[in-house]
Amino acid sequence: MKKVPILVFCFSLVTGPTMAQNLTSRNAVVIPSEPTTIEEFKSLQSNLATTAEGGAAILVLAISLYGKNQDLGRKTITLSVLSKNRQKSTKPTAVDGVDLGGGDQFLLGQLDKYKMLSGGYWKGAEPANGYTPTLPLTVETYTNPYSGDESTGKLKLFVATRGASSFRPVSMEKDTDGLWRAKEMSSLFVGMMPAK
Repeated sequence: MKKVPILVFCFSLVTGPTMAQNLTSRNAVVIPSEPTTIEEFKSLQSNLATTAEGGAAILVLAISLYGKNQDLGRKTITLSVLSKNRQKSTKPTAVDGVDLGGGDQFLLGQLDKYKMLSGGYWKGAEPANGYTPTLPLTVETYTNPYSGDESTGKLKLFVATRGASSFRPVSMEKDTDGLWRAKEMSSLFVGMMPAK
């Protein structure tokens, strides 16, 4: 009799967040290499952000870049956000004449506060290994029954993480240039379990 609860417990550890959130897996997105310039990032974005999960992976990449180079990271996060959510700017932090809108600028402070976020969304990254991802860098996303229909140009995805008890939602939208970008991403900037 004691083995049944143990088996149920083990099963719930393996399937935890996906079953609890009623999630369906999307295609994993592989990042072939991390860009070191804004031009390399734009090229990668134009290739990968043609799907909602590709746009979410580009945002994860931008968050990761912020952890290594705040200037490049801020600019790539700006380019990962829906164009109507940006504001015109001539500040040095701007890219192509735009910067993050006021609400999204607050999120950068979260990245400064919670250092583990920069690596927390890659496949293989978890508290036990100091959020070290497996290679190649891969982002896994999911949908649920309420995610919407991507044919409308809007889709809510859940980005996998082993640093929290549930996967993190991000609302993606197809932008005017046909690329998918984040419309609402605040859940990706919430703290995670500390690295062990």
